[in-house]
Order: sequence, then structure tokens, then C-alpha cells
Amino acid sequence: MEENKRRARKDEMDDFWDIDALIPPRRAAHYARDTEAVEIVLEPRDGEPRSAAATVPPRESEPERHFIPPHTKAEARHAPPPDAEYTPENSLIRTVRLYRQKSPYPYYEDFVRDAMRLHGVHGAECQHVTFFSYVPQYSQMNRSQLEWYLWWREQFSRGENVTTDYSYLLLYAYEQINLAGRIEPAEARDALCRVWLGYRDTFRQLDAYIPDWIVDLCLIHRLPPPPMLEGQSLSAAMSRAALKEFYIAALGEEGLVRALPLLCSNYDFHKSKFCTRENKPLFERVIYGTLREIGHKTGKNGGLFDTDAMDTSRMVRASYQGALCATSVKRKIAVEYTSFSCSHELRYTVTDIIKYTENCIRAHIGVRSRLSVYALSADMRAMIDAYLTQVLPKRESAAVKKAEEPAAYEKLYDLPRAALSLSNALEIERASWDTTEQLIEAFDGEEEEATEVPEPIPAAPTEQAPSCDLRNALRPYAAFLRAALDEDFAAQRVVSRQTGKMADAVADVINEIATEYTGDVLLEDVGEGYAVIEDYRDQALSLIE
Repeated sequence: MEENKRRARKDEMDDFWDIDALIPPRRAAHYARDTEAVEIVLEPRDGEPRSAAATVPPRESEPERHFIPPHTKAEARHAPPPDAEYTPENSLIRTVRLYRQKSPYPYYEDFVRDAMRLHGVHGAECQHVTFFSYVPQYSQMNRSQLEWYLWWREQFSRGENVTTDYSYLLLYAYEQINLAGRIEPAEARDALCRVWLGYRDTFRQLDAYIPDWIVDLCLIHRLPPPPMLEGQSLSAAMSRAALKEFYIAALGEEGLVRALPLLCSNYDFHKSKFCTRENKPLFERVIYGTLREIGHKTGKNGGLFDTDAMDTSRMVRASYQGALCATSVKRKIAVEYTSFSCSHELRYTVTDIIKYTENCIRAHIGVRSRLSVYALSADMRAMIDAYLTQVLPKRESAAVKKAEEPAAYEKLYDLPRAALSLSNALEIERASWDTTEQLIEAFDGEEEEATEVPEPIPAAPTEQAPSCDLRNALRPYAAFLRAALDEDFAAQRVVSRQTGKMADAVADVINEIATEYTGDVLLEDVGEGYAVIEDYRDQALSLIE
């Protein structure tokens, strides 16, 4: 009996976790075996004739059809045509097609109505009130917040960047986007640009939105890039926007020069540890100048600025992504453009040009380390060297400076300068003869003592002379030393590659050995490679003979 109770209790505890036992059983679905069509006759209601009951009223109108993007070539042939199509002038963008966003839901129409109503309202001076919203709208603000926004907008229109909150800036940007009928497109473009330039140092999140919104607004209204973007601001806009090539036309050829390191290089010289705050102006001046010079010399056919040889890319995007935008303003933008970033051969060439130029800058500022340059042609190197000879004067070697600039303590041993005098010379000669006579009189009475001349003691056997030791130590690097004497930089690279080291590493080893034996280095960096210091050429030649 106890055993049965214990077993029943165990089964009850086990069934507690059985979820299926708690769910009522389902009835199996019943399907008719006969799947043929069956005629259904509707019985008339009370007082209704049979003919009326059997008649189905026709639909008054066809339901609205929604556009589905094509997925095949056949569907693409029947796709609706664009609302507008054009080719911008003086731009890398070849074709722009604009499509209306087909949506039956009028989003944010209330916001547009409020923006229309408050567009001409002038603000009065008031205190700053904090406001935050992910998608700010007028309906979310209280009276104090709205008064501050109107006052800030009044000040901003006069050119004053008053401190405010991020949400107010977004609200102002939404106004420029949605009030196309009230605000001139060029004014809206410049206003977005001023908001970004005036507040991006405080609110870095503006970089993720406004550069793209400026591109969309300009493409929709057929406007060129903002003329106020130049230098660093233009580079920042290009780096942040999805369609980077749009901003290149802002400065013409200078825009191409700015775009090459940004869009066509695998190496960013701004991130070099030697591009410090002090050296940054030098890096930018020389590298941008080199690209400009190479672009001029190579020409437009096959050169750096040959946009016809670059790849063609396509982009389809919805306008004003991330912004509060009414359906009537929003567009789908399809763009065909000349792509800098997708032209691989141009990317390799520009990368090597920048690295080679930075190597010359490093040599100019006294840095020994170098970047690897793989596929730069000899003609291109010659053009770069010819240009850098003008903008980067050759640094004097340490040995020449040491010879030209004597040490400060040597000035203490300089004789005083006096005019040539014959009487002074005679007086000096007379005094010297007087001294001679006194010395003769003093030693006349002394007897000369015979002195034995000691036999020379033979020198103890020593190790090899330092020159022999230095020659033996440098024997593995004799080929590199010979190339340094001949200033054959190509041979230096070949010899160092055979030893499995970089040319800089081999030169460092030779200088360390020379310093250990002689107290000074043998080689100096001359930009393209290494050369023997002029004062030690004879000694270096004797070491490898």
C-alpha cells in the first residue's frame, strides 16, 4: 500500500513538468475528399426577390496598386520612368534620376503645417531652456522651449552661433528640408552647411547626417556643392558622405587633389606618427603639391586626373535618411558616377606616390625609417624628385656642419688680432736673443756627463691593428659599403634584400661597428639611400680593398 502511494506521488511530480498534458487535445482538421467546384445558391431573404439575392454588386473602383521594385530584367523593362533625369555640370556624377516615393500614408504632414505657420515668426530674447528628442517636432515642445528655439533661430539667421541643444539643431535642419516651397533651395543648402560647420566641434553626431542631407538636397534641386566648403571642411564632408564624389566638384581641380589621398589611397598620411602638429602643415603642403604636380605632368589622358579612365559606379538611395521628412518631399535618387574609390590601379599608384613623398619628407626632417614603395615607375620617381628638389632643399650632412661650425670652446684659444708692425717684430727678436745668451751662460760651467743609451725594449706581441679588426668586422657588409661609396642606391636595395634586411637596418649595423672602432659613423642618409661621409671616403675605400 505504501509502495503504491509512493509511486503515485512520483508520477504526479513527473507529470507536473509535462506541458502537453495541460493543453486540451486538438481535433484533427477535416478535409473533404471531393475537391471539385460546387455551385452555391444563395436563398433570398424574407421579402427579397430571388434575382436580387443572386446578383453580386460590382466594385465601384479598382483598389490602389502599390509599386514593387523589379527583381528581374523583364520587370525592369516595365518599371515606371523617373520623374526627372539630368546630368550635373562640372561634376563626376554622370546621371541623376529622381523618383517620387509612392506611399499612401502622409507622414509628418502636421509637422509641415506647423513649420509653414512658424516660418515667418520672429523670436524675442529669452532664457535658454533644455530640450531633448530623438525626432524633435514642434508638438513636443512647451511654450518656453518654443520661444527659445525662435530666438535662437533669429540669432542664427544673423550669423551668430549661440550655444544651444542638439535637438534644436535637428529641428532647424528639418525645417530646411521640408519647407522647399517657402525657402529657396540654395538658402536651405547654405543653412545646413552653416549648422554643420558652426556646431560640428560640439556635436560630432552631426557628421553622420548633414553631409548626406546636403548631397540629397543639391541633387533634388540641381544645385552645386556649397561654396563655403574648402580645405579641411571639404575633406571632412567627403569622408562622411555616402556619395563622396559629389563634393569633389566644389573646388574643381583642387577638389581632385584633395580627393586623391582621401578616396584613392590605402595609406592615410595624417595618421603617420611623424605627421605631428608641428609637421602637419609641411606634410599637407608637400604631399598635395606633389599630387598636383604629377597630375599636371601626366595630363588628362592616362594621368591622375583622367576621369574618363575611372570606373563607373551606381547608387540608389532614399533621400534624407535619418531625417524627419514629409512624403511629398522625399525622393528616391538613382545616380551613375565616376568612382575614385573603385579604381584599383589608380589607388595603387596614388598610394605609392604618397608613401614615396613621405619618405622624402622623413629624410628632410631627419627620420631614418622609411615606408615600403612597391610599384612606382622610374619616370614617376624622377618627376617627384624634380619637384621635391624645389620645395624640400637638401639637408647638409652632420660632417659638413661639424667642419663649418667650430666648437664654442675653440674661440677661447683665438689670438688677439693686432696690426702688422715691423718695430714690434724687431723687439720680439731682440728679446729672444737675450734669452738665448742667458741660457748659454747658465750651462757653460757644468760638466757633461756620459749617459748610456738604453737598448730599445722589444714590444710585446699584440693583437691585430684596429684597422684590421674593423675590416674583418665589416667584411659581411663590404658589398653594401661599396654601393654606398658609389652612391648606387639600387644596388644598396638589392644587397640588403639578399641579406634579408632593409637598407636602413644594414646601414645602422655598419654605423654601429664603425662607432665601436673609430668613434664615429661611416654612412649618412641622403634621401634616396646612403652615402659614405666625405671625410671618411679614403678610410672606407681601404677597408674594402
